[in-house]
This record gives sequence, C-alpha cells and structure tokens, in this order.
Amino acid sequence: MLTDFRAKIQKYLDRGESVQVVAPPGFGKSRFGSPFPNAAFLDFNLVAPKNLGSVLDFFKSHVQFTDHTIIVLDEIDELLTNNYEPFWVYLKAIRDQHKYHLAYLFLVQRPISSSHRPLLGDLFEIASEHIEYLPALEPSEYDLFGSNPSPKQLLQIQKDSGGIPALVKICAMSLRDNSSLNPDSNPKLAGLLEEMLSVSPDHPAYTHSQIIRDFLTGQSSSALSASETRLLDLLTSHSGQLVSKDQICEAVYPDVKNKAGISDHAIDQLVHRLRSKVKNKYQIITHRGLGYRLIFGMNSRG
Repeated sequence: MLTDFRAKIQKYLDRGESVQVVAPPGFGKSRFGSPFPNAAFLDFNLVAPKNLGSVLDFFKSHVQFTDHTIIVLDEIDELLTNNYEPFWVYLKAIRDQHKYHLAYLFLVQRPISSSHRPLLGDLFEIASEHIEYLPALEPSEYDLFGSNPSPKQLLQIQKDSGGIPALVKICAMSLRDNSSLNPDSNPKLAGLLEEMLSVSPDHPAYTHSQIIRDFLTGQSSSALSASETRLLDLLTSHSGQLVSKDQICEAVYPDVKNKAGISDHAIDQLVHRLRSKVKNKYQIITHRGLGYRLIFGMNSRG
C-alpha cells in the first residue's frame, strides 16, 4: 500500500535520515513527494534555464530552515553532472550546518550510483542512507478520473495497467471516453511507454502490465508501430536533411502536451528500433547532439 510506503519514508525523514525514492516515468513520484508535511518541495523542472545560478537561487528562495527541515528534491537526475558540482557541495554544507535537523528526500528516475561519488563527495553517503523503490498502486488507491468501472472492468484496468499510475489514468480515461488502448493509434500512450522503457527497461512492475507486455512483444515485430511510421514519414520527407529531436517530438508525439517530458534517450531508442527494421532500405545516420539524417541505401550506421 502506498500509505504504508509513505509512512516508512516519513519515519526515515523524522529521524533526520535522507532517502532516495526511485521511480521511472509514469509512477507519480512528484505526486508522491509533494504532500509530505512541513517539507519544502523543490521541482527542478521549474528551473529554466537550468544553470548553476538559477538552480542555487531556486533552492535558496524556496527553503526556510526550522528545528526540523525536510527538503524534497524532485527531477534532479539532470543535475548529476559536473556542471552542478557547486550545488551538491552546497547541499552537503547546509546538511553539516543542520545535522540531525535536516533530511533530504531525493526523487530520482534512476538510483544515484557509485559513479556519482566523485561529484557528490561526502554527500553521496547521505544520499545513499536509504534507497527505496516507489511501488505500483493497489486498486483501492486508483484515481479513476471520472470513470465508474464495474468490478470486472476494474480488474481489467488492474491487469492492463499493473497499477502504474500513468497507465491507470490512461486506462480509466479510455473506459470513460471509449478511446483506444492500442499504442499504434494512441500516440500519447506510445510516447509514455517508450519513455518508461528507455529509463528503466527491466522494472519488475512492468511484468504485471498487459499493455507493456503487448508493447514489448510488438517491438520485436518487423511491422512498424504508429510512432515508428510517423518517424519514418518525417525522415523520408526530409531525406538527406538533418532532422532535430524537437522536430521528431512534434511529428511523432503530436498529442503529448509536455514535450520536455520526452527524453533524448526515448528518442534514441525509437530511432534504434526503426533503424533495425528499415536497415535493408535506408540508412539513418546519427549526428550526436544535433539529430538524425536519412539516406537511401543499405548497411545502416550511426
């Protein structure tokens, strides 16, 4: 139960111990982290442009220290680079000043690994005090978005979604609006699945979702999915020209409102799947940091 998991995390924080809560896209980690009582919730998606100065200013302007402070740091995965080393030094210095009275809750898509130790320094030990994985929802915890499923339909939502919050939402809205759950005709669902799988391809919760199992089975087919077809149409219509990732997001995922939520890795994975299926007719060449270019011919590379 999510309430039991929240209580477990709260106990760590109440003792002044820091926690990583790990969850790939679709699991609602921001929603999980936002209502902790007496906590400062910092969503680094709101920092634009993301430079060191804006990150530090954002932190300092949103945190007030008390006798017991909890700071929730959301969407920090992109800050785990050398560009932000002074920020991590600052977090460690603040923790030293408020030892046992300050706890961090790190909301991350992937665990902060030992490869980040040189960047985080002594903060790595604090960030690694507890590493927990956000669980999928139980049926009693579903937000059904105005649908009123029968017991049989609720079981189908559970089977299709595996309790993953974003998939529960799509299933409930599909039931309410009588819309398709086929990723080939639902680009929003296709984009979500590709993002989830690119970030955490082997998450154990995926085995409980019929939608994900069917999607993975379809990926092994030589037939193109709807998103792959849209990408191929875009590339062939610009044959020989460089196509940026922004252009791909607009063309492949027209119904996804938050294009920023589609990671570079998700696009890379989509291109990789398409490349493997059309390699006997086209080459799709990767231009690192810029985009992709299609030319006619065999023996793809990139």
